[in-house]
Formats: sequence, C-alpha cells, structure tokens
Amino acid sequence: MKVWRSKKWGLFVGLALLLALTACGGGQPASQASDQPGGAEGDTAVNEPRNFIVSHFLPGHHPMQTEVLTEIFEEMKKVNPGVTYEFYPANALGDAGSHYDMAVTGEADVALSVHGYTAGRFPSVTVVELPFLAESAEHGSRIIQKLYEEFPEIQENHSDTTPLFLFTAEPAQIISATHRIEKPEDLKGLRVRTPSQMGSKILETLGATPISMPMSDVYESLERGVIDAAMVPLETLHNWSFHEIVKYVTIGNFSPTPFYVVMNTDKYNSLSDAEKEVLRQLGGMVGAEKSGRVFDVDGQQGLQKAKEKGAEIIELTGDQLKPWQDALASVAEEWIKEMEAKGLPAQQMYERALQLKEELR
Repeated sequence: MKVWRSKKWGLFVGLALLLALTACGGGQPASQASDQPGGAEGDTAVNEPRNFIVSHFLPGHHPMQTEVLTEIFEEMKKVNPGVTYEFYPANALGDAGSHYDMAVTGEADVALSVHGYTAGRFPSVTVVELPFLAESAEHGSRIIQKLYEEFPEIQENHSDTTPLFLFTAEPAQIISATHRIEKPEDLKGLRVRTPSQMGSKILETLGATPISMPMSDVYESLERGVIDAAMVPLETLHNWSFHEIVKYVTIGNFSPTPFYVVMNTDKYNSLSDAEKEVLRQLGGMVGAEKSGRVFDVDGQQGLQKAKEKGAEIIELTGDQLKPWQDALASVAEEWIKEMEAKGLPAQQMYERALQLKEELR
C-alpha cells in the first residue's frame, strides 16, 4: 500500500514538472527560436543546397557584380552555408534586352539590366529619365526606388518578378571622339548612340539622329565613326574603357538610365525567412543607394582617366546650361500627355519626382 502511494506521488510530481516546462515554452522563447538561422518553425533548414544563377549585361569586373551583388549572396551564405551562386556577365546567357524575361521564366534566378533595353515595357519608369531630374547616380537611385515604393503603377510594371531594388546610373553625358559639343545646335545632324526611348526623344528634340545600340558596341562604333557621339554615364569611361578613344566629354546631367535587379518569384518564394531578411536588409533603398554610389565612384574614375588622356571636359552650368534647358523644356510636357493617354498618373508622378529631387539630395 505504501509502495502504491509512493509511485502515485512520484507520478503526480513528474506530471506537474512536465506541465510547468510546457507552459514556459520548453526552455526557449518563441522569439529566440524564430531568430535562429533558417527562420521560424517550418522554415527552410540551414545548409539546404541552394544555387543562384545571376545574369547581367555588364562586364564581369563591374562593381555591380563584384561589390553589390556579391555582398548580397555572401550575406545569404552566412544564414545558409548551402548557398552558392554563379554569375553570367556580359550577356553570356542572352542579349541585354532578354534578362528580365530570364527572371520571369526562371532561366536566371536574378537578373540585372536596363529598363530601356526592352522599349515600351516599363513606361512608368521613364519618369526618372526626364531631362535634368537627377544630379548623380545615388540621387537618381533614391528617386526611382522611392517612386517604386509609392506608385502601384511602377510596381505593376514589375509584377511578374520580385524586384530586389531599382537604381540609376549617373545622368548620361555626351562623349565624342571627333566632335566638340557645347551648344544644342552642335548636335544637329550628328548620329548619337541613345540609351533608351527617352534618350532618343531628347536627341531628336536637339536635332540629332539617335542610334540604338548596346553598350558593348559603343567603343568600336565611336572608334570607326559609325556614330559621332554617345549618350552614356561617365562610369563607361572607366568600366568600358571609353577614355581610350574619347576626345570630348560634355557634362550636362541630361538623363539618368534606370536599372532593375529582379528575382524569379518562385525562387524568392522558396527562400527561408532568414534568406528573405537578407534581401530586405540589403535590397530596397539600401541596395539602390549602394548601386548609385558605385556608379558615381566609377564615374569620377572614368572622368579622371579621360582627363589624363587629354580629353576636353565641357561642363554646362549656369548660362551655358540654360539653352539646353530651354531646348528640352517640351520633353516633360509631351511625356505627361503620352503617359496620361496610357492611363498613368503622369502629372502626379512627375510632380512627385520633382519633390523628391529636392527632398533626396
């Protein structure tokens, strides 16, 4: 009888202890559990093999690959050592205009390219290309990323992928191996490489003939006289070695080129919470600003290289810039009419862009 009571008492004590431990969460708070690498319950396990195919049109030594994107994947490796990644630069998987579709279909997991390489596909993004809006790559990147966050129309343009961030190169300047360009009329009749439809509109308004071509063809085209000049950011003087052949650089901050970095949506949905958190921390405005900064840094390097090679630098400021502003005053008005006809809130977008120009300097 005593033995039975002893066993019964021991069973009662054990049950009480078990209930107490359960009430305390098994010794580990839920917040701590969810903060562990791999994320919350049901999340992808740590060390799960996961490879990323990354496609872009830039040269492999470009800092967008070596600094910006590499940092993202290296940080992902810290939360999942099973992460690996492969870069396919310089259009290795397809031409510059096909990268977005690669991300849509999953041929690439992450794609980086220029919106303007698929003309007409991203109409809302062209607001940032309007003349004299951005003053640097970082400035332009802040503007376009903020506009993306605020306007559903821009989000809709990218809805078949998961954008990590948008950014811009520095505003395009005009470079030439043979023509000194200081006044708007100096462009009349010249064949000028254009970066986009907006670039073409700007050049046509100034009396030039826009020639569409990928950046990889510009060096040889300038060298052989296939084109007389090119609208490009200053970083191309460095990263694409244009400083070797350019004799004149006209700086007027004419129009920045918007870029995207997007991920295949199925790939994104397969990521663990911890991996997604890395993308949230290093993407968005953080990724946009860093991308802009690397373009600005390389732009200054390119400009210095051009000076060292003896190129003449023509900086348009004050009274020198005003004739260009007057000549291009109609471009924004025409853009607003065209985009409003397509159902976009173009006036609102442009006015907000002008506000952000001041707010985000």
